Amino acid sequence: MDHLAERGQGEVAILATGRRLVGPDGDLWNTFGGRAFHAAFEESRFRMIVLDRHLVVRGANRAFREAEGAGVSVVGRSFIGFFGEATYAARRPLLHRALSGEVITFVDWGLRESPQERLLRVSYLPVEDEAGEVDGLVIVLEDTTRVHDLERKVSMQEEVISQTSDGLAIIGTDCRYLWANLAYTERWGLGPDDIIGRPVAEVVGTRGYLESVLVPLSRCFSGETVEFEDPNQKDDGSAVIYSIRLEPFRDEAGVICGAIVNRRDVTEIAVVRERLLKREREDPVTGLPNRQALLEELARCIAPGAEREGDGNLGLMVIDIDDFRIVNDLTDQAAGDELLRHIATLLRGLAPQAHVARIGGEQFAVVASDEGGHGLEAIAEHVVASVEATGFDWGGNRYSVGVSVGLVDLTSEVSGGAALTVLEVLNRADRACMIAREAGGSRVALFRADDREIIARHQEVMNVRLIHDALRADRFELHTMPIQPLYEGGTPHDEILLRVLDESGKALPPGAFIAAAERHGLMSRVDRWVVEAVLNRIPSMPEGYRITVNLSGQSVGDPRFRDFLVNALDEAPPPPGLLSFEITETSAVRSMTAARELIAACRARGCGIILDDFGSGLSSFGYLRQFDVDMLKIDGSIVGGLLEDRVQQVIVAGIVAVAEAMSIRVVAEYVEDAETAGLLRELGVSFAQGYAIGRPRRWNVPGTAG
Repeated sequence: MDHLAERGQGEVAILATGRRLVGPDGDLWNTFGGRAFHAAFEESRFRMIVLDRHLVVRGANRAFREAEGAGVSVVGRSFIGFFGEATYAARRPLLHRALSGEVITFVDWGLRESPQERLLRVSYLPVEDEAGEVDGLVIVLEDTTRVHDLERKVSMQEEVISQTSDGLAIIGTDCRYLWANLAYTERWGLGPDDIIGRPVAEVVGTRGYLESVLVPLSRCFSGETVEFEDPNQKDDGSAVIYSIRLEPFRDEAGVICGAIVNRRDVTEIAVVRERLLKREREDPVTGLPNRQALLEELARCIAPGAEREGDGNLGLMVIDIDDFRIVNDLTDQAAGDELLRHIATLLRGLAPQAHVARIGGEQFAVVASDEGGHGLEAIAEHVVASVEATGFDWGGNRYSVGVSVGLVDLTSEVSGGAALTVLEVLNRADRACMIAREAGGSRVALFRADDREIIARHQEVMNVRLIHDALRADRFELHTMPIQPLYEGGTPHDEILLRVLDESGKALPPGAFIAAAERHGLMSRVDRWVVEAVLNRIPSMPEGYRITVNLSGQSVGDPRFRDFLVNALDEAPPPPGLLSFEITETSAVRSMTAARELIAACRARGCGIILDDFGSGLSSFGYLRQFDVDMLKIDGSIVGGLLEDRVQQVIVAGIVAVAEAMSIRVVAEYVEDAETAGLLRELGVSFAQGYAIGRPRRWNVPGTAG
């Protein structure tokens, strides 16, 4: 094949006849067939190269050249030089066999390094010269990656379909099966081939077809995706629940020609779901319906046109165990849980036809009807008396137990014309229960919209809501009230006061809001807001300015608030003597250890301490030496009748004498006139505060927004 070396690229043609390699001077090159085959070689979509017996490339078609790139030289390079030593070593036996006259075909991943692996079908075709001797090889490379991927995907899909536990089928619009997998057909003991062409009614049964299949199948044929559950029975008699999904099956033109059926066994899921639903509506301790179940029952009872058995009035009772915490403290949680079960059993026995629920903590609810005509209050009173008479036995001891009952007459409330929600009804009963509990417990309180206590309790709830809104929306405002010295050279102070703003920005009276915040545990959050606001303004305060800030009893006794205050003072330390904190005598005595730690932490950071409302406590002088304070603020109840009451004057003089002995200054609050201020000066009081000194005003510090 030496004559091939003299021919350039593109001067080689492969003829089908005789597998001969013929040049342009050969007898067939210029024939129509020779030229046609040469053109076929050049234009073939397969990559082809021609090698001589020495495995040197003598020609390459256009597909090969384009695949390698215009800058890659092909002709004249050896196999090993072009494809690499590793490929040559792997292919050497096959190349030798091909040079011996054998046609070799195999499949492999690429022949050279490539950024993307390609699967190739490779053919080594021997080429004979005129004498019939193998003169070289034609290598044909066919990229079969896409075919391989497609075959693999089809194979995997078939495998997934065959192994899936979901039953899959296609039903034609004539309601005959077009296809199904084994998981679908084995339900009836059939194979996938057995079901094709059979009517659905014949397979699933006429009754099942009419009751469960026909309507959803018709909806699916109209273009709707349909999902439903089908309770059924297995051959062994056990219950099974199938989740069925039907989707329209369309032909190439988009026309619906059937329905794709996906059937899944969801029996275990349904059982778990039923348990969860039961758990969501059942109290785990008592087994009673829970709050959610009660709300559903109430919704049914107060719905417009709701039907009820009997002619009696329907009532809602909210029942609190009065002494539950005492039982817990004296025993343990097991006893508390047993007490809850005891009350639950008692309530079910007292009202067998009623809806009894545990709605949280030690609180129960009963929706009962007055069938005997004795009145709802009589039923509630019977509950109170029965619980009190029964008591509770645990560990050989007997405990007295009482309940407070809040009652709402649902019949009169709902028929009164107001469209009440279930939460409003429950809230009314809860407010009535709170009134009964605060009145001493072991009693019934009937909700009446015009009841003063009910109105006051409702107003407190509204105040709490307003405080929550103010905390969330930053609707607070700081005011100041002056504290003036009653002696020459004294330094005046301003007490910082808090005002809550309504949605219009109007400042509201503080008394009710502070009481509500303290009752519902919100004062520590409010105090945090005040401390942060004051510390932010301190850098803008004039030199020599003195302020005092009130801390609630909750904050004084809360270690977390102490940590907050210490960190805040460390991050923005005020000048020494500028800032003092007022704490009430009652809160200091109630939280003795916490108060002393808080006082020490504040004094260590240059802040003063004022003991507020001094004299209102039970043992003021006895505990005074326990606290390191700078000032005492005499309670207003002592100052109020000072001019007419000699005893009050002696008390003030005594307080001043003790304070002077301890180097503590004294402030008198509620000073309403100049005469009282003058008398206080004579008695040795250092400072005065009240309307005679100055009224509260909005705190405006130069350079601040407030």
